[in-house]
Amino acid sequence: MEMQPIQKRTWLLYTLFFMGMVLFIYGYFMMTGTSFIWQGDGFSQHYQLFYDYVGKLQGLLAGNGFAFWDWTIGMGADTLISYGYYVVGDPFVYLGILFPESLRELAYHLLLLARLWCIGASFLFYAQKIKLSHKAGVLGAIMYAFSHYAIYNVTRHPFFLLPLVWYPLLCLGVEKILRKESAALFTVMVAVSAIANFYFFYKLTLLVLLYGMVRYGFLYGFHSWRETFRMIWQCVLSYLIGVMLSAVIFLPIAGGFLNASRSPEGTATSLLYYPLEYYGLLLVNFFTPGSAFWTVGGFSIFTLFSLFFLWKRRRHDPALLTVLLILGIFTLMPFFGSVMNGFAGPYNRFTFAIPFYLAIASGRFLEERERMKKKEFYWMSGGLLFFTILYIAAMLVYGDLLVFSLPIVIGWILWSLLIWEHRVKKGNATNLLLIFVAINMAGNAMAFYYPIGRNTMNTMLDYGKAEESYADLFAGLEKNLPQNEWYRVGVTSRDNHVKNQFTYLNLMGLNSYLSITDGDISQFAEELEVGSFQLIQPLRNGFDGHRIVNHLLGVRFILTNQENVAYLPEGYDIIHEKDGYVVAETKNAYPFAYVENTYLPYSRFAKLNPIEKEAFLAKGIVLDDEIEIAGLHLFDEEIGVDIIPFEVVERENLSEQEGNSFEVTEEKAQVTLKMLDSKELIGKELFVYLEGLQYEPYEDHTLLNQEDTSYWTRVKMGDLEKSIGQSDQYSFSSYFHRETMLFNMGYVEEVEDELTIQFDDTGHYEVENVTLYALPVSQEEDEKVASQKWDNALKLHTFDNERIEGMIQQDNPGLLVLSIPYTKGWKASINGEKIDTVKTNLGFIGVPLSSGKSEVVLQYQTPLLRTGMLLSFIGFVLLVYKHRSQLK
Repeated sequence: MEMQPIQKRTWLLYTLFFMGMVLFIYGYFMMTGTSFIWQGDGFSQHYQLFYDYVGKLQGLLAGNGFAFWDWTIGMGADTLISYGYYVVGDPFVYLGILFPESLRELAYHLLLLARLWCIGASFLFYAQKIKLSHKAGVLGAIMYAFSHYAIYNVTRHPFFLLPLVWYPLLCLGVEKILRKESAALFTVMVAVSAIANFYFFYKLTLLVLLYGMVRYGFLYGFHSWRETFRMIWQCVLSYLIGVMLSAVIFLPIAGGFLNASRSPEGTATSLLYYPLEYYGLLLVNFFTPGSAFWTVGGFSIFTLFSLFFLWKRRRHDPALLTVLLILGIFTLMPFFGSVMNGFAGPYNRFTFAIPFYLAIASGRFLEERERMKKKEFYWMSGGLLFFTILYIAAMLVYGDLLVFSLPIVIGWILWSLLIWEHRVKKGNATNLLLIFVAINMAGNAMAFYYPIGRNTMNTMLDYGKAEESYADLFAGLEKNLPQNEWYRVGVTSRDNHVKNQFTYLNLMGLNSYLSITDGDISQFAEELEVGSFQLIQPLRNGFDGHRIVNHLLGVRFILTNQENVAYLPEGYDIIHEKDGYVVAETKNAYPFAYVENTYLPYSRFAKLNPIEKEAFLAKGIVLDDEIEIAGLHLFDEEIGVDIIPFEVVERENLSEQEGNSFEVTEEKAQVTLKMLDSKELIGKELFVYLEGLQYEPYEDHTLLNQEDTSYWTRVKMGDLEKSIGQSDQYSFSSYFHRETMLFNMGYVEEVEDELTIQFDDTGHYEVENVTLYALPVSQEEDEKVASQKWDNALKLHTFDNERIEGMIQQDNPGLLVLSIPYTKGWKASINGEKIDTVKTNLGFIGVPLSSGKSEVVLQYQTPLLRTGMLLSFIGFVLLVYKHRSQLK
C-alpha cells in the first residue's frame, strides 16, 4: 500500500475534516442559541476571568496601565497570581484583545475552537517527525483533537485543553534531542507549558520524563552510562533553561500557590485501590463519552483494532506499547493518580496523554493493516463481540441508546471494511475508514452534548446571557452606593450564588471563587470555624452573617434578595429596595486602617471558643507569640459569652447508641432542643456549636460502590434555617474533614423556646458535644467600638490598586491594623523610612507605628516578579548561547 508523507495537503484535509466535524457537533448549539459556558465554573470562573482579563489587557494597550493588585478580587488579591491558573499564561486568551468588548463572548467561543484545532495540529507536527503517512496523520489528528478529554473540556474547563496542545510538541522536542538535533524546541515548549499553567506543567514534566526514558531505552539501551549521562544532562539542561525562561510568570504564580488555601494535603481515601465500580466504568467508558476520577474514555472504537494489532506487532514498536501499558497501570491504582496529581487526591487528569498514544497506534495500524493475519481477525472479532455484549447490557442498565449503540454500530462497520479489504486484495477502504472514524468521534461528542444522549447542553448558559447575569446580580442596586469612599460590600448566608461577580460590578467585597486563594485568609476563616468556609471560598456567604467579623472587615453595605432580609446581621438597616433586592447599611463598619493598642498572643487566643474569638476581635488584635510591638498591652478582660442550658425533648427517626453515637434511620431525622431559659436569649446572638463530628453512611458493598461520605446538617429556629455540609471524601478538590460545625442563628428579638437539629442523610453519627452560645449585642457598644476605631483611623490621601497613602497623629506607639490580606508584596514606609510589616489577626497586615505624626505609604509589587524577570533574562541568554553553540 503506497504511503504518502505528511505535507501541506495533509493540513488542508485535516482542516476540512475539522470544520465538518465542528459543524456537526456544535451546529446544534448555534441553532438553539446555546453557549459553551457551563453554568458551574464556566460562568463563575472561566468566562468571567476571560472577560475581565481581556478588558484589563485592552486597558493596558489604551494607556490605562495594568493593576497587579485588584481590590475587587475577594478582599483584594494579586491579579497575576489569582488569574494565573486560568488565563495569564494561555496564549489564546491574548487573541481576545483583537475583539471589541461587544464581541468578547464570540471571541471566547472562537478561541475554544482554535484550541481544539491546535490539538490536532500539534499531533501532526509530531506525526511528521515519526514519519506517519498522510492519511494516518489525518486519522490520528482527528482522534486526538476530538478525544473525549478535549470535547469534555471545551465546555467544562477550557484551559485543560492546553496540555493536549503542548504534549506532542514536548515529545517532539525530546525526539529531536534523542536524535542529536537542536534542543531549542524542547526548551521553548518547557517555557510555554510552565507559563500556561503550573498545575499541568507538573503533569507534563512527569509524562515527558516517561516518554524520554522509554524512547531512549529502546533507541539506545542503557549500555553506555557515559552516553546515558550525556543525554540526561542535555535534557535536564534544556529543561532548566526553559523553566528559567518561564520564571517571570511561573515563579510568582508557583509562589502564590505555595501560600494558597488549596495546597495538596494527601487524600482521605485508600491509595491502593479504587471502588470496584471504577474498574467497571473503565470498560464502559472506554469507547463511550464518560469519565471516572478523571480517567476520561470516549476513544474511537477503531482503537480496539489498533491495540490488538499493536500487541501482535509489539516487537516492531515496543516503546509505544510500553508507554501505553505504563499509563494504563497508572489508572488502576490511586497511588499513581495521587503522584501525578501533586500528591493530592487521585484525580487522573494525566489521562489526556492516552489519546495521543492511541492516535499514534491507530495511525500505525491504518498504515500496516494489510499485514494482519486470519488469527488476528479472530482476536479483533472476539474483542468487538465482548464490547457489543457489554454495551447492550449497559443500555439495559443505564438507557442511553445513542451513547452505547454508536460505538457498536461503527465498530462492526469498521470490522466489515477491514474484512472486505483482507478478502479483496486490491480493495482499499482507507477513505471509508477515515470517514467512519470521524463519524465515530463526532457521534461520541453529539451523544455527550445532545438531548438524545447525555444532554450536557442542558448545563450550559444561553448565548449572550452570561454578562447579563453578572450585571443583573442585584438588579443594579449597587449603582446606589456612594462613590469615592472606602467600604466593602457583603452578602447574606443565603447568597451562595455570589462568587466572582463583584469583579464585574467593580465592588470591593469579601468572597472569591478561585483555585488560588490566600492561605492566610483561609486560616482566619478556619480559626473562627465559620460554617460557610470552603477551601477556595473561605469568606463566602457573607461570613455566615457574623456581625463582628463583617464590621472588622469593613462591610458597610449588604446587598441581597428581599427574601433574605431575616438573615441580615443585627445593625444592618435597609436603605434601598428595587425589584425584589435590598441594600442594607450599618454605621458600625470599621475603617480600612486604624491603630490598635490591645492584643492577645496566638497561644492564648487559640484557647478561646469560636464565639469568644470573634468577640475579642472587636476589642483587640491577635499576634504570633514571637512578635513584640512597642506600645501594646495585653488584653486581660472577660469576654461575656453565655452558655444556654437545654434539654432534648424529641427525637424523630433517630436512635441513640452507646456514648455520643446515634443512628439516623431515615432521611431528615431531627432532634428538638428546648432552651430552659429562653428569655435570656433576647438581645443576644445565638450560636449552635457541634463538636467531635464523625459520620459513616449506610451503604452495602462499599468495595463495589463509591461510598458517599457527604452529609448535611441543618439547624432551624423560627423562620431561620442554617445548613452546613460535609463534602464527600472523593471530592478531592474541596474535601476537608469538619470536626466541628458552628451555626450562627442570628439576633434574637422574640422568645423562641425550641430549635431543631436536622440530619439529612442516613448513617451512623457521632457528636461529642452540643453547646448553645449566646453573645450579648448592644447597639450602643457597637457604635462606641466603631467610633473608637474611626478616632484612631488612618486618614487616607490616596487609595489605588497598588498604592495607599495616609497620615495619622497619635500620642502613643501602636500597631496600624490594615484590612489587607497578608502578603509580602505590600511594602510599607513611615515618614519615608522603610519598615517591616507583620501579620495580625491571623491573616492581615499590620504596621508598627511610633508616637507622633506618621505619613504612611504602602506600595504593592507581585512577590518574586523581579526575581522571575531576572531569571527569564538569564534563561534567554543561555538559550541563545546554547542554540548558537549547537549550530556551530
